[in-house]
Amino acid sequence: MNSLQQLMLDHSPHMMMLVDPSDLHIELVNRVVEQTLGYSSEQLRAMSITDIESSLQDVFYWEDVRGGSCQDIAAQQGEYRCADGSIVTVMKSVRAIQHEGAALLLVQARDTRHERQVEELLDRTLAQLRATLESTGSGILVLDWHGRITSMNRQFSEMWGIPGALLQANDDTAIIAHIAGQVEDGEACSQRLQQVAELDETDDVLRLKDGRYFECRSRPQYLGERVVGRVFGYTDVTARQRAEEALRESHDLLESKVQERTRDLQEANAGLETERARQAELIKKLGVAQSQLLQSEKMASIGVLAAGVAHEINNPIGFVNSNLGSLQRYAHSLLRLLDAYEGYESRLSQQDRDAIQQLKVEVDADYLREDLDSLLSESLDGLGRVKRIVQDMKDFSHVDGGDLQFADLEGGLNSTLNVVWNEIKYKAEVTKEYANIPQIECYPQQLNQVFMNLLVNAAHAIESAGHITLRTGHDDTWVWVEIEDTGKGIPPDNLSRIFEPFFTTKPVGQGTGLGLSLSYGIVQKHGGRIDLSSEVGKGTRFRVVLPKQVPKKEAGEQAAAQAAT
Repeated sequence: MNSLQQLMLDHSPHMMMLVDPSDLHIELVNRVVEQTLGYSSEQLRAMSITDIESSLQDVFYWEDVRGGSCQDIAAQQGEYRCADGSIVTVMKSVRAIQHEGAALLLVQARDTRHERQVEELLDRTLAQLRATLESTGSGILVLDWHGRITSMNRQFSEMWGIPGALLQANDDTAIIAHIAGQVEDGEACSQRLQQVAELDETDDVLRLKDGRYFECRSRPQYLGERVVGRVFGYTDVTARQRAEEALRESHDLLESKVQERTRDLQEANAGLETERARQAELIKKLGVAQSQLLQSEKMASIGVLAAGVAHEINNPIGFVNSNLGSLQRYAHSLLRLLDAYEGYESRLSQQDRDAIQQLKVEVDADYLREDLDSLLSESLDGLGRVKRIVQDMKDFSHVDGGDLQFADLEGGLNSTLNVVWNEIKYKAEVTKEYANIPQIECYPQQLNQVFMNLLVNAAHAIESAGHITLRTGHDDTWVWVEIEDTGKGIPPDNLSRIFEPFFTTKPVGQGTGLGLSLSYGIVQKHGGRIDLSSEVGKGTRFRVVLPKQVPKKEAGEQAAAQAAT
């Protein structure tokens, strides 16, 4: 045999030997024989096969071969003697072959010692598994990945009452149908048993038609990383389920009684809350009315005070204005007289002219002549401005009376602007966009108060420098006055509350929260409304919309209120 053929034999996983059937002499062995039995190749070729195979049946077999009876052996257990005297159990086969006209026997054998150990270990493991399955209180069902039943314990068959005939017939389909037929939702039970290849673990509670409850838990069965089946465990939880149902019924009954008692208490509390809310609302309305009354009285007092101050200022202003007018006329006459004297200055002696010229230089006669008239004109203009401020104070206070009358809103707006000008002049420029609106029937003093509140709020909304626009307009039925600023604006959350009494965004001590509320009430009494639009960081626009004539209902109510006071 050449080296390549020997190499091929040496790579076989089994022991291989060629035996001469005439004298049972070993002609050829591979390396596995040497490694397993512990003989060298030379020792083996010098030996007979019967020196290795020592069992009685092997001896008989080889004696038959020596006698000329050669029979092939497919698989037979035997024993091989090793070089150290130990015995190896093998599974061997013998086959007659022809080589170059000569008959030879090819003996193949594999060491079964490890296989026997594995089989014994497997038998012990299976015995333990069977004992475990039988001793557990749950019913166990094992299905392979085809859905066929591979195992079940006695507890499972007893739980489901599987007939012995079905168990003996090994009819898997009939057994599964028998199980599903006992469950109220048999279709769902059947589908669950068919899902053997799912990777997730499941947990279900099955209600049987006889009133029992089975808890079913299943998980996949793995061989390595491959799912080869599924294990189902069934536990009878009827007692637990019924205890839970009884507990739920008791809980529901108790909950019903508690809800009934709670409902009674809630109804009683609702009545008390309604009464308390009504009283709180009355107290709130009383507080608002009192605050608005105080504010109105305060404004009325301010109006009376302003009218008194205007009257007191008006008297001295009148005679000062008259005296300045006379002084201006006298000064003009004196200047004419001085011009006449200067015409005769050339007739005087040189000494007199020099003295007069020296006096002119000392008193700065030319500057006096030039500045005297401008001083008198500026003083008269200043007195005119004071008179206008005084008149605006009188118009704002409406000392002439608080009755319903036709009034010029643009004039009232101008008067109010002059009154609060000190609040505005250092912060904002004021632009007037008047549409020459007609006079309307109203209570001018109250509307001036509205304009004052809106102007002061606009000034307060501007932190350093900005712009305030006064705008008017009208149509066939309505007139409106807009006051728009470029201040910080009103946050959206506050827009719905801006007219609430006592609501203010100003710091403590800088606002009462009654200005806009009082203004809203005044405009409502006139049958009008206040529209508001604002954007944070850009500014706010208030539009006071009023009817050209106050409706009779509002006018009558106002007259009755004035008569009562």
